[in-house]
Amino acid sequence: MRTFTIQPLNKACMEACQLRVDNLTKPIYSLAQLEKIAVRLAGIYNVEQPNHISNSALIFAGDTAVDGMQNHTKGQESLQAVTRLGSGHSATEAVARKLKASVHIVDVGLEQSTETVSGVINKKVAPGAKFFGKGPAMTVAEMEDALEVGFAMAEELAGKGVQAVALGNVGERTLLSALAVTAAITQYPMTELLTDNECSLSIQEKAERLTATLARYELTPEKPLQILQCVGSLDIAAMVGFYLGAAENRLAVVFDNAVTGAALLVARAINPAVMDFVFQSAAYNEPVHKAQMKFLEISPYLYYDLEMDEALGSVMGLSVVDAALHMLNDMKTFGEATVTVAEDGPGNKRQDGR
Repeated sequence: MRTFTIQPLNKACMEACQLRVDNLTKPIYSLAQLEKIAVRLAGIYNVEQPNHISNSALIFAGDTAVDGMQNHTKGQESLQAVTRLGSGHSATEAVARKLKASVHIVDVGLEQSTETVSGVINKKVAPGAKFFGKGPAMTVAEMEDALEVGFAMAEELAGKGVQAVALGNVGERTLLSALAVTAAITQYPMTELLTDNECSLSIQEKAERLTATLARYELTPEKPLQILQCVGSLDIAAMVGFYLGAAENRLAVVFDNAVTGAALLVARAINPAVMDFVFQSAAYNEPVHKAQMKFLEISPYLYYDLEMDEALGSVMGLSVVDAALHMLNDMKTFGEATVTVAEDGPGNKRQDGR
C-alpha cells in the first residue's frame, strides 16, 4: 500500500467558525449536529466560513463470494444495477442532481464485464472476490490494486475541485464480507451481527460456523490489511483506499450502509485520523450496521428505513451537509441582524452581538 499523510484539522478555522455559529440569531447550540458539521468543514477546508462546496457521489462495484454455493445469478443482478445507474435514471442520480453532485460508478470487481456499459468506469482488478470460507477473499496483489483504485479516485476527484463525496457500493453478497470484516475488527460476538433469514440454520449455528471460519485466519484488529485481504472484498478495499486518499486530499466523505461502514472500520484501524473527514448519514436496521455505529460511537443523522445500496443514503446525507452550510451562510449573526443578545443564559459568554 502506498504511503500517505493525513494533516490534522485546522483548529484556528474551526474556532473562528464556531464563534460565528454561536453568534447566529438562535439559541446557542440549538442546531446541534448542523453546527458540528459546519465547524468540522471549516477545519477540513482550512477556511473560517466554508460555502458553495462542490459535491460528488462515488459508487464502487464488486461482487463477493463468486465461487461460493450461493452464487446463483453469476453477477447478473449487479450488472443490471450498474447499467441502470450508468443510464442516469436511478434514485441516486435523481437526488444527486438536486445537489448538483456528479455521479461516478467504478467497476473494481464485478463478476460480469462492464466494458460496454455506458457511464461505468472500468477499473476491474478481478471478476469478483472469492468466498473466504474456502480461502482468502483476495490475493495480496489484488487487495493492493483495489486500494490503489480508491486512492487514485480520491486524487482524481480532488483534482477536479470536488470537496464532498457521497460514498456507496453495488455488489452481490458484499454484506457477507462486511459482516466478516466487522466481526474481526470489533471482536463483537457473531450472534450480535446476525439476523434470521430464510437459511435453515439458526443464528447460533450460523454464528458457530462463521466464528470457526474466521478463526482459521487468526485475524486480529491490529492487522487490518490482513483482515481486508482474507475476508474483505474488492469494493470494500477500494473504499478503504478512498477513505484514506480523501483524508489526505482533504475531502469530506459521507458514508451510509454496512458495506461502506466496514471499509471505514478498516481505514480507521490503519489511521484513526481518517475519522475527522467522514460523516455518517442514514441509520439502518441491519445488525452489522448497528454494531459498526456502536463501535465507532457515532449516531446516524437520518432514518429512512432504506433497503437500497447504490449510495442513496450517502447522497441523502449530503443534503444535511448542504443544510449545515446554508445555516452558516444564510443566517445572520446578532450583529448583522442588529438584534440584541441576551445578557444571561448559556450563550452570554459566547454571543456578543458581533
